[in-house]
Amino acid sequence: MRSAREAERAVRPLLLQYVIAFTSRFALAPVLPVLLKDGLQQPGLVVGLALFAFACSSRAGSIVLSPWLAGRSGVRLLLIANLLSGGAFGLLALTSSAVPLIVLLAAGGTGVSLNGLIVRSVVAEWTSGTGSQVTAFAKLNVMLNLAASVGPLIGTALLDTSAPRRLLLVLAAGYLAAALVMLVVARRGDEGYQPDDRRRFSFREHWGLLRTSPFLRRLMVTSTIGWFLYAQLYSALPIYLFSTSDSKLQVASYFTMSAVLIVLVQVPVSKGVARLLDRGLDLMTVLFTGLALFAAAFVVLALSGGNPVVLYVAVAVFTLGEILFAPTVDSAFAAAGEASSSSFVATFTGKQITLATGESIGALIGGSVFLAVRDNLSPALYWWLCAAVTAVAVAALVTGRVRIPVRKNSPVS
Repeated sequence: MRSAREAERAVRPLLLQYVIAFTSRFALAPVLPVLLKDGLQQPGLVVGLALFAFACSSRAGSIVLSPWLAGRSGVRLLLIANLLSGGAFGLLALTSSAVPLIVLLAAGGTGVSLNGLIVRSVVAEWTSGTGSQVTAFAKLNVMLNLAASVGPLIGTALLDTSAPRRLLLVLAAGYLAAALVMLVVARRGDEGYQPDDRRRFSFREHWGLLRTSPFLRRLMVTSTIGWFLYAQLYSALPIYLFSTSDSKLQVASYFTMSAVLIVLVQVPVSKGVARLLDRGLDLMTVLFTGLALFAAAFVVLALSGGNPVVLYVAVAVFTLGEILFAPTVDSAFAAAGEASSSSFVATFTGKQITLATGESIGALIGGSVFLAVRDNLSPALYWWLCAAVTAVAVAALVTGRVRIPVRKNSPVS
C-alpha cells in the first residue's frame, strides 16, 4: 500500500488516460445511431444490433475477462484496453460490412469496460482508508463527467455523414493517446497493480463469497437499485424533457448543468464525506442518502408540471444523489475486497455486474413503462411510482442493514 502522497502522484496519469479515453467514448455514444444509419448506410436491424453490442460490451465486456485479469499489471491492462478500443474504432473506419462492424463495436466497448474496471481496481489497491478512497473515486467521477460534458460536443462537431470515417479515426487517435500515457508509465517502471498472494478470480469463488458475506450481498442489492434509478436520467427523463420543450438546446442544458455541477462540487463534497467517514460514519449511510436524494428528485419531477425552473431543480437534486452515490459505492466495493481474501478485480467485477444489471433494466423500464404510463395515464404518476419504489427499497435496506466489514489490512476509520 502506498503513502497518500505517493498514491495521489501515481493516480494522476490514470486520471489523464481515463478522461482521454472516456471523452472518446462519450463523443461516439450520442452520434453512433446517426453514424451507422446515415454515414455507414446500415439497415435498421444492423443499427439496432450494433447499438446493442456496443452498449452491452461497454458495460459488461470486462466481466467475461475477469478470470484472466487478477494479479496482472494494471498499467499494462490499461494499455491493452486503450489499444483494443483504438484499434477497433480505427478498423471500423475501414469496413462497412455488418458482421465486422458489430464485432468491432463489441471489441471497442469491451476496451471501454475493461478500462473502467481496472482503473477502479488500481485506485483501490493504491489507496488506504475509506476516506482516501472516497476522495480518489470522487476524482474519477469528476473525470468521467468532464468527459461526458466535452465528448458530445466533439462528436457532434466532427460528425459528417458524407465522411463518417473521419470521426472514427479521431476517436481511434484519442484512445491511442490514452494508450501512450500508459506506455510512458509502463516504461518508467511504475507498474502499479502487481500480482499478489490473493487467489485468481473465478465466478464460483465470487458466488461463494456472496453466500458468506452479508455485507457484500446487501451492497450488491443496493448498487443494483442505485444504478437502476440512475438509468432513469438517460431513459425516462430525456423522453419527458423533450415532451416539455421544443428546444433541443434547452434539453441539452439540463444534462450539461448536471455534468458541470459534478465537476464543480464533487471533490469538495467527497472530501467532506471522507472526513465524516474518518470520524465513524458508515459507508452504507452515505449510499442510502444518495438513494434518498434520487427519491426526492422524482418527487420534484412529479410536482414540476413541466416547469423549466422546477426541472432544473429536479436534475440538480438527482445530481447531488449521484455525487454521493457513485464514488461511495466504489469505496464500498473496495472495502469488501480488503475485508476478504478476494482480489479487487473480483469485487469490482461484482460492481460491474450490478452496473450492467441495474442500468439495463432501468433503461428498459424507463423507456417502455414510462411511455405506457405517460400515454395512458400521466407522466407524474411514473415519477411518483419511482419515488415510492425508492422509498420502500431504502426503508427495507436500512431495516436490515449490515455494517461495513473490518478491513484486513487497515482498521475501519
